[in-house]
Amino acid sequence: MKNKTTLSVFLLSTIYYGLCFFAFIFLVNNVIIELLTSGHVDFSKKSLTYLSVVSLIIGLASGARIWFFAKLDERKSRKVPPSDPE
Repeated sequence: MKNKTTLSVFLLSTIYYGLCFFAFIFLVNNVIIELLTSGHVDFSKKSLTYLSVVSLIIGLASGARIWFFAKLDERKSRKVPPSDPE
């Protein structure tokens, strides 16, 4: 069975990276930096909206990059004959 690069791969990788970066940015920005500078953690709607938008942009960029390179590998594997014919 060959691995096919599909739209579902793009969507799953986008969601995965978006959630991972949201958790990482939330931890770094809201917990560590805000706690050190102001002494409390900011859970305001403005802060969470900003983190969501940044995570969405990073997730889309990462998902698109993974999907694009998988498509390139798939195309290259179709053009180049296998080195071991068995």
